[in-house]
Amino acid sequence: MLGDSGKEDSQGALIHASSTSLYESSRFYIPARYVLAFLSFIGFANVYALRVNLSVALVGMVKTATPPGEFDWDKTTQGIILGSFFYGYIFTQIPGGWLAGRIGGKKVFGFGVLITTVLTLVTPVAARAGVGWLIAVRVVEGIGEGVTFPAMHAIWARWAPPLERSRLATITYAGPHFGTVISMPLSGYLCVHGFGATSATKDFGNPNWPSVFYVFGSAGLVWCVFWFLLAADSPAKHPRISAAERSYIETSIASSQSDDVDVPVPWSALARSPAQWAIVVAHFCNNWGFYTLLTCLPTYMNDVLKFKISKNGLYSALPYFVYGILIPIVGRFADYLRENHLSTTAVRKIFTVAGLLLPATFMIATGFSTTRNTAVAFLTLAVAGASPAVSGFNINHLDIAPRFAGVLMGISNMFATIPGIVGPLVAESVARDGTAHQWRNVLIISAEIYTFGAFFYVLFSSGVPQWWAEGVGDIPIQPSIQSSKNPEKGASHQPWGRATSVTPLLYPTDDDHVDETEEESDGDPVVSSRFSGSIVYE
Repeated sequence: MLGDSGKEDSQGALIHASSTSLYESSRFYIPARYVLAFLSFIGFANVYALRVNLSVALVGMVKTATPPGEFDWDKTTQGIILGSFFYGYIFTQIPGGWLAGRIGGKKVFGFGVLITTVLTLVTPVAARAGVGWLIAVRVVEGIGEGVTFPAMHAIWARWAPPLERSRLATITYAGPHFGTVISMPLSGYLCVHGFGATSATKDFGNPNWPSVFYVFGSAGLVWCVFWFLLAADSPAKHPRISAAERSYIETSIASSQSDDVDVPVPWSALARSPAQWAIVVAHFCNNWGFYTLLTCLPTYMNDVLKFKISKNGLYSALPYFVYGILIPIVGRFADYLRENHLSTTAVRKIFTVAGLLLPATFMIATGFSTTRNTAVAFLTLAVAGASPAVSGFNINHLDIAPRFAGVLMGISNMFATIPGIVGPLVAESVARDGTAHQWRNVLIISAEIYTFGAFFYVLFSSGVPQWWAEGVGDIPIQPSIQSSKNPEKGASHQPWGRATSVTPLLYPTDDDHVDETEEESDGDPVVSSRFSGSIVYE
């Protein structure tokens, strides 16, 4: 069991030590949870490669390119095309999390990527059939990809030991940024030197743009085969996991997370939870800046910095390369702080604030840059500066309600998808003429939104399980027992409702008391219940 500070008690330490020694005795055994982390890393790399390749390819597809491309689409139309992916993406966030909890995250994640992959392969046909067909294909791609993040959170709720949450999740969520790193320069290269030109299109500029979609679509199909063969929804369903690793994971995670009990989602409690809204707002504000750069950075590189398409993709990818390197490093540091120095709540707040205010600062600096080199440097720092947020709000769902982590991610990612729809339209509207001054305003708007998110998250976030984390209904929930040393540790927010079902192992009744003789190593009290079990928050 764990206190909020992340320190293990004697039982947890014993489990960790025994499992570690057994791993060491099995020289060639690779822990299944790290195989899963690698598979999901590659999966999300594919997901983002499929998502962002159009951002680069579009620059060379239109007649305003140099030399002129195949399609006569103005800036407004291009903004609609880039944003259309998110029209579908927003609608499958909550259903994706709910479905992953019912049939398993493996199937939901795998089929979501498979749908997007198949549609990527038919994108060239859709584009040449008409802009409406292209938009329709991108919308359905968004529907397929919309389930991926909620499904992955549902998987990690069953796979990630509490003290490894940050490092495992950040390995996974570094994938999108490596996918961006690969996709952007390779897309630019394929537009010029790839294949796919026809006799009717060979005289246009960049006639090989279809190869962008054929290459990344094929890579996605290969990944799907490995995912369905090697991944599993939980340690209990994994055919090759060692007994020691399975025992370590299932003992480290709360018992309610390792069973298959079907507990209704506490929708009303979720809607009134300050901790959940803190995640939603931070996620929205983070994604405003993130999607503005993700979808519009190639256009900015072309309009303001005047990079040719072959170099455009390379320089557009540079910030995401640095970002992808930093994410797992920051994740390990976050887990180190939780285990040895700070509470989970403190770590989540510090890392979220850093991950929002650093990009805001460097975005403003980018807007006032006077040379290409300084602009690229500040853009790289703006994107890389967001890396701490992945160890902040982005995995906070697993802290406040691990059983419903997939649904919580679906809710926050649904709201956080709105910037993907609105952001490109705002950017294209503000920077209609593509001048440096107009793009400066685009960057300042993003910086202001980042700053608001940081302050909101500090005020309302939490790193402990909430009172509704096991499902709620008719039975009154008692106020949380708090430590006299640190009121935040071991406590959730005051309940705003009534419970319908209470898990005896986790929730106290009127007869509960603080056993002064049983204390965690950091001095936090253990709350004993008249039921078997006790309340110990991580």
